[in-house]
Amino acid sequence: MEYYIFDEVSPNRDAPFLDLPDEIDLIESIMGKKPIFDELPIKIPADIDEDEKVVYTDIINPGVPLFSNKMKSALDQCGVTNIDYYPVLIVDYQTKETLAEYWLAIVTGIIACIDLEKSQFKQTADEQTVITKFSIDHAKTAGLNLFRFHNIPGLIIINEDLKDKLSKMSFNGISFKHTNEYNRKV
Repeated sequence: MEYYIFDEVSPNRDAPFLDLPDEIDLIESIMGKKPIFDELPIKIPADIDEDEKVVYTDIINPGVPLFSNKMKSALDQCGVTNIDYYPVLIVDYQTKETLAEYWLAIVTGIIACIDLEKSQFKQTADEQTVITKFSIDHAKTAGLNLFRFHNIPGLIIINEDLKDKLSKMSFNGISFKHTNEYNRKV
């Protein structure tokens, strides 16, 4: 089975600059912990200049993934059940006008599924071992078609079946990068 890194097309120079509220903890969100919000939908201010062109893609990733309604529906239809969704309104920083509706996507569960024999590691100058290239051991994925990768939890990984289904749909600004293209420089 082949695996892909699932994200927004990067860099997305036309994405709005979003100021995440304090109640969205980046580390806890990436680790799949359920957040507690005082109020839903979550309002995320966007600082947009009048003459700035803004493109609202199907994934915006200001540190945590925000999925469009279309992306959420597609993942639901494809049987992805390990995401907790929270409604988000992207609002103009000054006028508070709603600019777009999204879903904060908290991927639950982090899967330890690295294939140690097929992955590559290097020592940094301060003698820490880092993964420079990795491979997924399918037998350790618990049959999930989308998950966070234990060794690099900032990555959302999807299997080839889900990638093929999503590729047949018309999305704006999403990326499927094969995991063998991952290359961390040390």
